[in-house]
Amino acid sequence: MKKILTLAIASLSLFGAISPAHSGLGEAATDSNAKGYDAWCGKKGNDCNVKFVDGRIIVNDKDSLRFEDITYITKNGEYTNMWTTSWVTTFGVEYVEDGMTEPEFAQFLFANQGAANRFWTDLRRACRKCKNRDATQVEVNIKD
Repeated sequence: MKKILTLAIASLSLFGAISPAHSGLGEAATDSNAKGYDAWCGKKGNDCNVKFVDGRIIVNDKDSLRFEDITYITKNGEYTNMWTTSWVTTFGVEYVEDGMTEPEFAQFLFANQGAANRFWTDLRRACRKCKNRDATQVEVNIKD
């Protein structure tokens, strides 16, 4: 009986050492899409891969932008063919990197709506310090 009890305790100890450790919210925690998103960059048909890794948006494993450089994001959808209900979602990213005097704007387009919804979730996570993306934006210049 002692051998069975010892074997059971040893098995549970081994299982505890092998199972992955979770912190924070444990198994509820999610990572962004590790392999990235297949999208069109800039315009329809311009294939690219977009990843959210280590505080950066990376395009085609070569061009990247820090999350904190993002100033504004947009999301728009439009039918491309109303007879087949083809839908394309376009995401806009305005950013200002160190040394830039004017913001630049990038676009990512998706025909796959499931991927578009996941991309939007990751983009909003990346843009935590952006202007309120759900409100109408008005710039006011006040002279001293």
